[in-house]
Amino acid sequence: MKKAEEKKWLSRWRTGFTLVEMLVVIGILGILAATLASSFSYAKRAAWQSQAARQVKEIATAFNVYLQTEREWPSAWIGKTEMEPEVCREFQRKGLLDVTTYKDVTARVINQDSLDKFGMLDPWGRAALKRSLNTASAETPVDSGGTIAQHRLQFRLDVNYDGYVDNTDWPGIPGGAKVRANVLVWSRGPDGQDDFLKPGRYPGGDDRLSWDHRKSLP
Repeated sequence: MKKAEEKKWLSRWRTGFTLVEMLVVIGILGILAATLASSFSYAKRAAWQSQAARQVKEIATAFNVYLQTEREWPSAWIGKTEMEPEVCREFQRKGLLDVTTYKDVTARVINQDSLDKFGMLDPWGRAALKRSLNTASAETPVDSGGTIAQHRLQFRLDVNYDGYVDNTDWPGIPGGAKVRANVLVWSRGPDGQDDFLKPGRYPGGDDRLSWDHRKSLP
């Protein structure tokens, strides 16, 4: 009799899970899902930061090659502070950058002030442009922060050709810095803000620069 009861109890135990067991399994699955989502988000941010770093260096190289071959900046570029269609087109004409403007289904250029593959916007701005091809504008929000306009790549030229970008070329250069370069190019990062201009934010900031910020002080 005792063996029969034990067999019956074991049979009932093996046919299902208790509520506690189910809650434990659900909890473990939830933790795994949250970990995977966090890992994916981190990998995506890291990949875009890496893309932005490569992008600003490629554009800085294009500026430098242009100056070496033409010996001076176009007059239309003097006073510019961010990438614009005419700058991108000049690079494309010289074969210095592969500039591909996104178009909508009617093959109409979305917005001449919007962006392209390598010329004007950082990875966060390009992603926002692709998500809203038919409605993109300078004020289109970017998920990570700011608008498309705030995700344009920034630059400052050595306009007096002394081999430095300093306060004669850029009156607002932080701390009176003097950077040995023909051009400075940077991405504002996912928040669309110039973090490296804020005291104490760099190198912990999310901007990506074409120069070594630690060596830019006088």
